[in-house]
Amino acid sequence: MPHLSRTIADGSVAVYVWFEAMHTRVDILLKSSCHSESALLEVTEGMKRIIAGLEKVGNRFDPSSELAHLNRLPAGEEVEISASLYDMLSLCLYYNVRTKGLFDISVSSPGFEPGMLSSIRLGEGGRFCRSREDVVLDLSGFIKGYALDQLRIYLVECGLENALVNLGNSSIMAMGDVPGPVRNGCLTTSGNSDPSRRHIRNPLSGEYIGGARTAQVFTPGGAEGEVEATVKFITETI
Repeated sequence: MPHLSRTIADGSVAVYVWFEAMHTRVDILLKSSCHSESALLEVTEGMKRIIAGLEKVGNRFDPSSELAHLNRLPAGEEVEISASLYDMLSLCLYYNVRTKGLFDISVSSPGFEPGMLSSIRLGEGGRFCRSREDVVLDLSGFIKGYALDQLRIYLVECGLENALVNLGNSSIMAMGDVPGPVRNGCLTTSGNSDPSRRHIRNPLSGEYIGGARTAQVFTPGGAEGEVEATVKFITETI
């Protein structure tokens, strides 16, 4: 994995690594006064594994992913799913209710209509089932923020206090003493980079939103940021 490292004047070590994941570029900057360069690089390898694991679970465009398997399940069939996917789906169902339907991971379904997400059921023991086969679940607008939250937990477990993690310039997490205006939180951007891009859909109307504009939010957590940025972008067009 390509990287740069430097010993800072105060004696601390900074390591910067970058790689491709989740269909985007990932940039990680770690700084520590009690970790060596090799120890910090080992932490970044662990971070890369966490991201890769979540992508393998929640990338609906990968036919071998766990989410893609759920999207192929017959109606009424109940299966046990992994803890990470169960957690992500539980949060998405919660945010769907909290935002009164404006955050909806079923908007990519063929023939989408408001309320389709209510066909999803999560039960005890990590059980999943759906009552409609035409429901397609898509975590693309959520998984990067969720990944940031998992990375924060991992960094704390590794004894790291200072970090900057950038997932594609749209989902950024900062911890402690790092460059830039963000401190101990997540900056999330949602929207269209050019006028021709129309990838965000209003779940209440079913219409895709055009126009080159974005919405940004600063939140304590990444998953929360993904939801709030998307909802903000949608509501600013209503």
